[in-house]
Amino acid sequence: MKKRNAVLLCISLCTLISMLAFSSAQAHIERFTWLPPYLGKGYDDHYGENVVIYKHGSAVTLVVPVRNHLYPNGLNVSKVIVGFDWGQNKTLDLTANIEQVAYQETEIFTVSFTASATEAVSSEWAHEYTIYVEHVNATTGPTEIVDTWSRPWNYWGPSYLFVVFSVDQADAYDLSQEYDAYANAYPTWSFNNINASQLAGEASIKASLGEMYYARGEYALGKTQYESALDLYSQALAAEATWETKVEEAELEIALTEAEANMATANAMLREADAVVNQSYAWILFGLGFVLMGIAAIVYAYRKPKTS
Repeated sequence: MKKRNAVLLCISLCTLISMLAFSSAQAHIERFTWLPPYLGKGYDDHYGENVVIYKHGSAVTLVVPVRNHLYPNGLNVSKVIVGFDWGQNKTLDLTANIEQVAYQETEIFTVSFTASATEAVSSEWAHEYTIYVEHVNATTGPTEIVDTWSRPWNYWGPSYLFVVFSVDQADAYDLSQEYDAYANAYPTWSFNNINASQLAGEASIKASLGEMYYARGEYALGKTQYESALDLYSQALAAEATWETKVEEAELEIALTEAEANMATANAMLREADAVVNQSYAWILFGLGFVLMGIAAIVYAYRKPKTS
């Protein structure tokens, strides 16, 4: 029993040592990053995974940091390789100018290539890949590979599968994103002008056709439908803006007309008030005249000489 336990303990220790050794060897390649210009980078419902999508013919850039914490005399990097599951590699070849990573330092290596829909076979295939870094024994003269480290595509999280779209698919994809932005900002129900509303409705139909063709893989047709949808939406917005301007001008004209009418009414009322005031003054003066005449009569009667 003790012998069995000792064997199990030995196996466990060997496994742990192997794991530590593997972890140490793998620790040279740090988190790598795909850089723009890509069409999209993130979770995609179609693939059910995080993906990075490039357009056929566009520049692809992968940044690979490499850290040296094992070699006090320097880590000599001769190649950085991206190995794709379609059987081809993309390589940063430094054999003519070996780059040394100093001890406890990190250097950034950039693997650049051109996205190819032909190489990637189909956009329906989201590709896995592995990053390799070759370490050689010297920076000059004849060299030999000392070791090669690797990182699978999903070693770091979030991880991204690699996808390449054809030109037509990429264009249709961009147009669909643009149309969605318009439709979200200006929903078809938000148009007040009848003509604008009809144009927006037609745009929605064209976009639905574009989505249908895109889903069937007929990307050129999908692209054409999305272009028509965007043109119709632009016309709808222009029609709505023109109509809103006319409405605002009409409302302003009505407001000015009402203001002028109110001003005329106010002036008439003012003139009427002035007339009333003037008439009041006349009556006051007329009344005052009678009062004065009465006073004068009284005074005259009082001072009139009396007959014997």
